[in-house]
Amino acid sequence: MMEWSVPEEQRDSLNLLLEESALKGLKRKTRYPNHRFLGILCSYFPEELIMAFGLEPLRLLPDSAQRTPGELPPFSCSLARGILDMELQGRWEDLLGVGFVHTCDTMQCLSGIWEFAGKQNIVNMVPPVMLKAAGANQYYQEEVKRAWEQLHKLTGHEPTEESLREAIRLCRRIREKVTEVEELREKLPSPLTAALLRAGQLMPRAIYAEALDEVLPVLYARAEESGSRARLMVSGAVLENDQVYAMIEELEGRVVVDDTCTGYRHYSGSLMEESADPWYDLVKRYEDMPPCPCKNQSLNARLKYLGNLASRRQVEGAVLVIRKYCEPHAWDAVPLAETLQNRGIRTLVLELEGADVGGQERTRLQAFLESIQENRSSDSGGRAQT
Repeated sequence: MMEWSVPEEQRDSLNLLLEESALKGLKRKTRYPNHRFLGILCSYFPEELIMAFGLEPLRLLPDSAQRTPGELPPFSCSLARGILDMELQGRWEDLLGVGFVHTCDTMQCLSGIWEFAGKQNIVNMVPPVMLKAAGANQYYQEEVKRAWEQLHKLTGHEPTEESLREAIRLCRRIREKVTEVEELREKLPSPLTAALLRAGQLMPRAIYAEALDEVLPVLYARAEESGSRARLMVSGAVLENDQVYAMIEELEGRVVVDDTCTGYRHYSGSLMEESADPWYDLVKRYEDMPPCPCKNQSLNARLKYLGNLASRRQVEGAVLVIRKYCEPHAWDAVPLAETLQNRGIRTLVLELEGADVGGQERTRLQAFLESIQENRSSDSGGRAQT
């Protein structure tokens, strides 16, 4: 990517986004001394709520998959272990607090452990599991308003509803720009797209929006067809680095669908026009997000959504990434793999301790991609004979 001939101003913006993605927010105090951050661990904690208080949301990502603090059992996922270990080391000491969403049992327990063992205030939120159930929107609104009161106590400040509207507008603008990047995904290197989207969860949102505005013309100018690369879907939870994407790219694949918490799922959803009620608008966007294994819209909504998306993007293979000990994604992988395979899409379940990949993963991915190429050859051979 850095070999591209890019005007200096746009090069600075591109480098900023790539650096922020790689740093995972760990230099926020020196880079953004005039900003205060509040950590989040899930895309269902509304960023707009945090921004209305003049704070910046920071998705907490681990810097290691190997550490296991004594406060958690070793069979907890590496995301929970790594983030708590960093808290105990004081890596999040400048945060005003941390927002937790009840998604899985591990995260629910982590919020309690954090409250007693950590140094940060916590803001808990329990969105509905079935986001389209009767009364779910109103219930979610009440949870959001309760979090608003908790943030009010933390900050000593209560913003106006207009501040909330401004935050909603900024987030909508970012999602519109990210959607443009997403539409170029199949024509851009997979690690580049992943890094650009992750950066937007790690830095001040207004700065991210401006940088993305600068970078988009470069992406449009440099987008090119992926040629014979295998068209893949990657689905999973958090991927805190680009190693999976880079390995797929090295093996002549291209990620054309990214269904991960740090990928496009974080940004996608309703881009509806404003109504008279900003609380309704806020919650409506989050209930319209593509469902994940922890939150759903109806029993088979996630399977239908991903199956249709895979068909629309002409996906040839799906890599289902499961963090070790992540039960929701492990359970989800079984019906999801069956759904995709029934649509003629080859599927590989790849269990990782963290986001790093090595020789074993390379061997499996290479064999998987070769099987897709062989399937192409057999299909073309059959058509030639007929």
